[in-house]
Amino acid sequence: EEALTAITRAVDMHEALAAQRPAAFLPGLAGSLNNQSAHLADLGRLEEALTAITRAVDIWETLARQRPDAFLSDLADSLNNQSVYLADLGRREEALTAITRAVDIWETLARQQPEVFTEALERGLRLRESRETGSVE
Repeated sequence: EEALTAITRAVDMHEALAAQRPAAFLPGLAGSLNNQSAHLADLGRLEEALTAITRAVDIWETLARQRPDAFLSDLADSLNNQSVYLADLGRREEALTAITRAVDIWETLARQQPEVFTEALERGLRLRESRETGSVE
């Protein structure tokens, strides 16, 4: 609970800074939202975790359109987390869509830098398969 309080303060701080200087602080806000979602999920607050990670995904999507080389991997990681929370909430089709988007990104990145992204791609492929079959990973 203390960690969540601290990360919520970080989210609030990054929101204020990003409002003034988006280019400089939106990545920090998205990262803080990702961290916040993980803490919320650990506390069993899955709907709130999903809200936070969805905000992070939205920000990473905007940033990745502007600078794909810098932000696509962050988008894929957040989509992966979004998939986990959606699945935990029983929203299987949406979870499958999110992990499929992450895998598509990791496939592109793994072609460019296999030594960096092959492991994430393999993990994503396993998770996507579990979403397709309805099994739990």
